[in-house]
Amino acid sequence: MLNTLSAQSQPHTTVSLLSGYTVPNSSEWNYIKDVSAGVDAAFAWRQDWGFRADSAAFFPLLRKPYWMGVRGNFTYFPNDIAGHRIGISGFLQQPLFEFRHRIDSIGDFREHLNLEMDFGLAFYTNPYCRTPNPDNVFIGSYTNCMIQIGLSYARRMRDMSQVVLAAKFAHSSNGYLRKPNKGLNYLQLSVGYTLSDRNLYQRGGMRESLFSDGNDKTWAKTYRPWLGREFDPVDNPAFRGGEWLVSYAPGIVMPRYSGASRKYFYAHTAQLGWLYRFNPARAVGATLDLTYNYSHTAVIAHWNEGYRLPFYIAASAAYEATYHRLTIHAALAAYITRSEHGTTPLYERVGLYYNLSKEYRPVRHFVGVALKSHMAHIDFIEWHYGIKIAPRGRH
Repeated sequence: MLNTLSAQSQPHTTVSLLSGYTVPNSSEWNYIKDVSAGVDAAFAWRQDWGFRADSAAFFPLLRKPYWMGVRGNFTYFPNDIAGHRIGISGFLQQPLFEFRHRIDSIGDFREHLNLEMDFGLAFYTNPYCRTPNPDNVFIGSYTNCMIQIGLSYARRMRDMSQVVLAAKFAHSSNGYLRKPNKGLNYLQLSVGYTLSDRNLYQRGGMRESLFSDGNDKTWAKTYRPWLGREFDPVDNPAFRGGEWLVSYAPGIVMPRYSGASRKYFYAHTAQLGWLYRFNPARAVGATLDLTYNYSHTAVIAHWNEGYRLPFYIAASAAYEATYHRLTIHAALAAYITRSEHGTTPLYERVGLYYNLSKEYRPVRHFVGVALKSHMAHIDFIEWHYGIKIAPRGRH
């Protein structure tokens, strides 16, 4: 067990070269099409929460441990419309498919095609300015949110180092806290090198996870005593079943019209929903969203229309992926009573929540941040506090 804990504390270090191409949100902004190049450094730590080798028969999505880490990168844009980008983010690497790779005299290795997700900040060196940079209508502030999602594959070498290939889609915007904010999207390819970790994988249970030696039962016996029954997703029914979701999220909204009396308005969103955890780390469900946006009321007043906007009511389908204390929430919603002007009846929500309570508790609190957007154009940032209530007994 001590060997396993020691191995978990050792990070993987990967250095990559980046190359990409910007993707405009609309054909009217084709002038921003541009290639990019950069360099990236990432540090990742292996995570085993909820994993047991013999749990694959019960919960296939928990079959493989995953990685969490931090990365920093610099991206150069030759046309310099928004300057160059410096990015800092946390990321998660989730194995999707397994491949076997044999190295003579060493043995068979388990290698994976991974899903990678990044959440962080992007700093642009030349945001919008009316006089020297009037063409930049998509990045209006130095500091922006950054979201990346893509696939990666690592090929292990004889010295236990790895060559890593990745393809990602990246988005940067400021959540409409400063105009203009059309956002910048780009596709990015990378080739990287992970430094040798031969000593790391010679220790304890880490070897059973890397090498394909048919010794999964040994790994399960090694790891299970440290977890204990309360963290064991196979034996503990508290990790499965339905639960209620209740949350409240305020937000700050910048008005979209020129005659606004204030620079910022408030928006409030309440959610009530039901989630079903079909395995210890995944859930699907639905929510009812109730939103009041003061900036839209101001729009009505500006045009001298004789009524106030009601609450917006929407229904959403939601999916959650939990990684110990972190939960990624994704939802697609449709307005039931819709009164917004000039938007589609659909919107998306992507959130990152931190779980304040342990997974097996019947009442669990969480906090986090979410982006509410219409067709990938951000409406505003939501700051969530919520509670999940399981109507069944938990140990």
